[in-house]
Amino acid sequence: MAEPSPLPAWAAALAEWQETRALPLWTQAGIDQTSDTVWEALDYQGTPLRGLKRRQRVQFRQANVFARSPDPQIQDLGWRLFRRTMTHGFDPETGLFSTWLSPDLQRLDQTHDLYDLAFGVLAAAHLGAAGFDVAPDIARLEEALSRLRGAQGWRETAADRQPRRQNPHMHLFEAMTALYALTKDPAHLAMAQHCLDLIAEHALTKDARLLEFFAPDWTPLEGAAQAHEPGHLAEWIYLADRFTATTGIASGLPLAEMWQRVQDSRLPSGFLPDRDGDTTRRLWPQTEFLKAACVMSRPETAVGLRPSDIAAQLWESYIPPSLEGGWYDQFDETTGACLSENMPASTFYHIDSAIEACCRV
Repeated sequence: MAEPSPLPAWAAALAEWQETRALPLWTQAGIDQTSDTVWEALDYQGTPLRGLKRRQRVQFRQANVFARSPDPQIQDLGWRLFRRTMTHGFDPETGLFSTWLSPDLQRLDQTHDLYDLAFGVLAAAHLGAAGFDVAPDIARLEEALSRLRGAQGWRETAADRQPRRQNPHMHLFEAMTALYALTKDPAHLAMAQHCLDLIAEHALTKDARLLEFFAPDWTPLEGAAQAHEPGHLAEWIYLADRFTATTGIASGLPLAEMWQRVQDSRLPSGFLPDRDGDTTRRLWPQTEFLKAACVMSRPETAVGLRPSDIAAQLWESYIPPSLEGGWYDQFDETTGACLSENMPASTFYHIDSAIEACCRV
């Protein structure tokens, strides 16, 4: 059996940073050791911000990151985060899932948000791949999703929040693709395919823009009610590629045109804006930019920016060594000032999947 090719130096540096800096920070200071939960954010000295409310999806997202670590102890920590969230996240009377926890870990709502549940599925898929018994949890999450099923796709919340967005369906597509990789269940493939079909039919324009907001019947909103987020367009390039790699089914999306549109959206700094027309730039769109570049840098599709160039920029601006495994979340493009006041835990999911993509180049 052939030895795997060594990683390029830039990708190896990112992987080493994650193993020796990021994971130690977020599995130690980032954890509320008294409750098997994660803090919503750390300050720039790595101290937990204990007074912040906590999102349940962040619990699932960190569980997902930890499940993908090769370290069994970190995997076990991910399992404990997931177990705690599955056990305490649902209201025992209604069965609805809460989005927010108070600082003392009381459920604050019964939103039953598609976005949150999608990340529960994603965490279950990767914990299952790590060897944990998630079959009962998958069944429970499938039942929770069934309560949101509509004629076309899934409702945003139990109360049918409007407007509809492509983003929760994108993450459900991601989660079902990962779950199908684990189970090979045709029902999971069908759910992923349905999300993909919705986006191809309603959200992706002929000139390869991605629409974000829709009426209940998936009619795109217009004018100021609509938005284009290049980070999401880049994310779809990566997720469509993973779908094809996992299932053997072509996504049908025009990846080359989408990639060109992403590159055309860059700010003068070379980074992606939060939305087209914005002068702010968060970290997560840059990680999705990097993932898309990894897909589009293969010999058969190579065109445009190289992932090594994007990684070098990201490394220098957003994850300096001085933060010891942390990150800056948002900058002002015009002044260069950092706009974020802390290090949100939720960003680790984006960084982790970007580093995984880099390690496949």
